[in-house]
Amino acid sequence: MANGRMKQALYGFALRAARLAWRFGLVRGVVALAGRRSEWLRLLAVHLDDANRLSCGFAAYVAVERHLLKENRPIYVAALDELSWRPRFSIVVPVYNPDLTYLRRCLASVEGQIYPDWEICLVDDASTDSAVAAFLRAYAQGQSRVRVKFREENGHIAAATNDGLALAGGDFVALLDQDDELAADALYHVARRLNERPRTDVLYTDQDKLDGRGRRYEPFFKPDWSPAYLRGVMYFGHLLVVRRELLEAVGGCDPAYNGVQDYELALRLTERTDRIEHVARIAYHWRAGRGSIAASPTAKPDIARLQQRAVQAHLDRLKLPAQAEALPGTHRVRLVPRAAPAEAPVSVLICSRDAGEVVSRCLDSLFSLTRCRPAEVLLADNGTTDPIALAAFDRHPLRRIPMPEDFHFAGFNNRLAAAAQSEFLLFLNNDTEVLDPDWLEYLLFHARQADVGAVGPLLLYPDRTVQHAGVVLGPRGTADHLMRGFPEGIDGYNGSLVCDHEVTAVTAACLLVAADKFRRIGGFNPLFERHYEDLDLCLRLRAQGWRNVFAAGARLLHHESKSRGKTYSYTDRVLLLDTWEDVIRAGDPYYGPHFNPAHTDYQLWTEGLTR
Repeated sequence: MANGRMKQALYGFALRAARLAWRFGLVRGVVALAGRRSEWLRLLAVHLDDANRLSCGFAAYVAVERHLLKENRPIYVAALDELSWRPRFSIVVPVYNPDLTYLRRCLASVEGQIYPDWEICLVDDASTDSAVAAFLRAYAQGQSRVRVKFREENGHIAAATNDGLALAGGDFVALLDQDDELAADALYHVARRLNERPRTDVLYTDQDKLDGRGRRYEPFFKPDWSPAYLRGVMYFGHLLVVRRELLEAVGGCDPAYNGVQDYELALRLTERTDRIEHVARIAYHWRAGRGSIAASPTAKPDIARLQQRAVQAHLDRLKLPAQAEALPGTHRVRLVPRAAPAEAPVSVLICSRDAGEVVSRCLDSLFSLTRCRPAEVLLADNGTTDPIALAAFDRHPLRRIPMPEDFHFAGFNNRLAAAAQSEFLLFLNNDTEVLDPDWLEYLLFHARQADVGAVGPLLLYPDRTVQHAGVVLGPRGTADHLMRGFPEGIDGYNGSLVCDHEVTAVTAACLLVAADKFRRIGGFNPLFERHYEDLDLCLRLRAQGWRNVFAAGARLLHHESKSRGKTYSYTDRVLLLDTWEDVIRAGDPYYGPHFNPAHTDYQLWTEGLTR
């Protein structure tokens, strides 16, 4: 773990240096040329100021977005009459000594909404600039949709937000900062989603940032509702829209968390409801002003501590046995499982034949390094004669089950699962190697949760680049591993490599699942001969309503060769598509429609704007 923290710190230092160099134009050409060839450099470019235009085509994306809005505006206006429900939105704007130019732009972005059923609730938090009160009084004069409250003393943003909630009379409350802006179609898309799913309690949208000259950059395209991810990243961000009755029921913002009050509020909201919707549109432009964490993650050094406190309180309320730890140099939180018993209720299931050095490495690391030892290890022996492998079998307390017939991954593992006697099943490839003593505890933390299906770790190639960080639907018309080939220790896309999060599937090279859930869905489908049995299993778990989770804190090496050849089974491909083609075509809910489904590295495309 110390090694990982050092790499994270070094990456943060390199990122700050790269940002400085970028501003002076020193690395633009390098990224423009090499970024097309190097996946990790392209990801670095995503994090650099304005680099999205080169690495991910954000400038082109914005141009298409603006063109489509111009074309669609009359369509949206006409569609307003077709909405069966016109929810009213109360837009709460806390105000304290704002730059009045930015405040005017903020309010103008509300006035310019295509959707007309809104009100603005402005709360001045005892600004010391007398021009602010004069501006607000003049602005509210004669406007029935504008409500203003003047606080007598400065209570900070949580108190001002709560006063705004008290003013709100709408069905839903939307939170807007004083120098930020809404996209013109923001409330239209939110209202349309509410008409599609009227029981929704919480909605959040995608967002980007505005620099000092009003240029848009650094978009954040978010996954659909992802509880594990929210415990590591405040990914709801902006725009956050909440049913007013629910806000009142949870008591609004907690002043003890000023600075992360919206994050702490979001965590409490999700304890009350799972009717949460993601509107996959950039509806909010977050201004990166001086002193703002939008401009610099280190602008408010107390944020990390407050986030950690908020997540820990959330875990304690849910009785989830983990410690929240702030990751150095980031606004990320890692959940560290609390001490586990010496023996875990886990059956480790391994299929193997010969490959003495490979399986020796797997078994030696499993038994010597794992702190929370599995209750049993079952090994399907597919006719091993290699003396090194046989010696490894003999020196470890495992149960060998001879399976001399032609190797069949699904069939062999189903037989192992039928013989297993533990509460959880861990399917493990013989070419994996344990790196950390607590890896199994990270996996078990998630697998023990009632609504979780399969859990998988971060798998690394021997050169310490990513082999597996979850599986995304779409690439090659089927699926592939996220961020394959990226360096270990980097943040990923908004924390995707360092924080736990939901994924559509994980690889069976290392997959933990509750035995009763595995058996309830019938185990691996034996019709698959070589490929996709793990993807099919995870999709069937999801179909039962269970979440599949990538556990970033669990790391193993996977000695699979990056260039190894495989006989590809088109029969398996046809079977997968015959079963799941509609799901695959619908897009991966955790990858988002604005990422090119042909790639696994979060490359933007504009097709998602027309969906």
